Amino acid sequence: MTAGVIGRIAPLVILLLLLLTSCSSIPTAGPVGTIEATAEAETGARFVNNPPPPREGARPGEILNGFLVAGIGVSDNYSVARSYLTPSLAQTWAPEQEITIYRSDFKISSTPTEGELQLQVEVAGYIDAAGIRRNVGPGTTESMTVRMEQVQGEWRVAEIPTGIMISAADAENLLQPHELYYYSSSYQYWVPDVRWFVNRQGIATNIVKALINGPAPYLQGAVTSAFPENTALAVESVPIESGTATVDFTQDILTATDNLRRQQMEQQLRVTLTGLNTVNSVELRAGQPIPYDIDPDLVLPELDPAVPSRQIVISENELAFFEGGQLSPAADVPSVAGFDPVDPAMSYDGRNFAFLNDERTRLLATGEGQNVRAVTAGSNLTPPSYDPANWIWTAGTSDGRSYVRAIPPGGSTDNAIDVLAPWLGNRTISEIRISRDGARALIVAQQSGQSQLLLSGVSRSEDGVPQTLSDPISLNPPGAVDTAKWVTETSVVVADTATEGSVTATLLPFASEPDEFRPLAGLQHLSAGTGRTNVFAQSGNSIYGVVGNTWTDQGVTARDPSFAG
Repeated sequence: MTAGVIGRIAPLVILLLLLLTSCSSIPTAGPVGTIEATAEAETGARFVNNPPPPREGARPGEILNGFLVAGIGVSDNYSVARSYLTPSLAQTWAPEQEITIYRSDFKISSTPTEGELQLQVEVAGYIDAAGIRRNVGPGTTESMTVRMEQVQGEWRVAEIPTGIMISAADAENLLQPHELYYYSSSYQYWVPDVRWFVNRQGIATNIVKALINGPAPYLQGAVTSAFPENTALAVESVPIESGTATVDFTQDILTATDNLRRQQMEQQLRVTLTGLNTVNSVELRAGQPIPYDIDPDLVLPELDPAVPSRQIVISENELAFFEGGQLSPAADVPSVAGFDPVDPAMSYDGRNFAFLNDERTRLLATGEGQNVRAVTAGSNLTPPSYDPANWIWTAGTSDGRSYVRAIPPGGSTDNAIDVLAPWLGNRTISEIRISRDGARALIVAQQSGQSQLLLSGVSRSEDGVPQTLSDPISLNPPGAVDTAKWVTETSVVVADTATEGSVTATLLPFASEPDEFRPLAGLQHLSAGTGRTNVFAQSGNSIYGVVGNTWTDQGVTARDPSFAG
């Protein structure tokens, strides 16, 4: 599109947007409202956008521009967007096969070839057909050639990558993050798998389809699903009536499951769908209601397990507890002063402890009524982390390359296990924290001078022995980081620590924008309990807690605070 064309179109577009958005309570490129669902339909919030159809006599660039804008019009299966396509492409175009989210206005340019346009966008992220989102860093651009054809004298889009492109601002209105839940390998915890769906009629069906198709790649092998392989819906909709979602499977689900498995399926569907706030129960069907009885072996997994409020700290070179603004000695625990302890960790039952020596070459463990014992040795050992099964995790370096090591409960160097992580390559790990469900590892790493925040699945043997860390996904923090802690099952707090100068810690939810705390001078350590109100930091020998977004001195002299985990 030439500058002259843009100059003539822009005022008309602006006027149209002003007229449209004046009728809407949500700022977007068209009127936004909701449609009421009948009892037989799925309920839940849905956006209905009414972008303008193609203008008669419009030039190729205007048609392409209109098609891209119409991507937010989800009603009638994106009928307006399809009207900008040639009839053959309109039939095969899959709008939600891949969603591209862009940061700023796209750029349309002409090419020497008639009927071809060049489209450039600065990409913020992608969402695939399964709802898995992949964010990319600032400055990432994508360029593509779009072929146009005339249909009965009118230009239409004939060839363009499938899917829709939406701005980051429109994404906030059009897309809805949702947690799919899978069982941990022990069936003791729910493990969330955050996905993104277009917020429209049919969202419950899309959620169920994604759930039964299995977890995201990084969680495969780390979690368990109650649904047998090749599970399919017999009816391509999940109606919700009076708070009950009805999920109708094909008949073979009856022969593929026993009584316990059916209860686990219902339980997994219920905990996932209740996130819609329109569902409080689930009915399983295979042409008729699927029967099952209460099974005594059914385990009710824990959702987003809370962390005890007591922290372990180093005070006067000894282990101590910190809670409610007060320090207290760790009773029935031997002195650790001779080891010059740093970076203590505590098991979830509050009875076992681990720490590093000040050179970070030895990992030691102790507990109530236990002596201090060395559990592993190495170079550049990272702060220890307990998982729910009392395994102690750390990472270190050998010959310039990182490894991940896990020590079993009561174990030592003799039975420590090096956990496979082939993807590590030349990355150097500065921190590893195991999630409170035990199925995920939060990893801070450096590669080629750049810091990375990664999330990997933890695969275990049948008896719970850690085996492999899966190829991770990137959580894309807003800046450099060297430390990270779990805050909830789907949020972490990160910082790039320093003994001098202001440091800004950032709460990083997996499904929303980062939230910065006020800077703290000399922030050199973070800890996090249950929720953002339980985030703490160390500066010098003082511990600070968060009130709102501001750090408040807790009035104690201690260092290296750590919640259980």
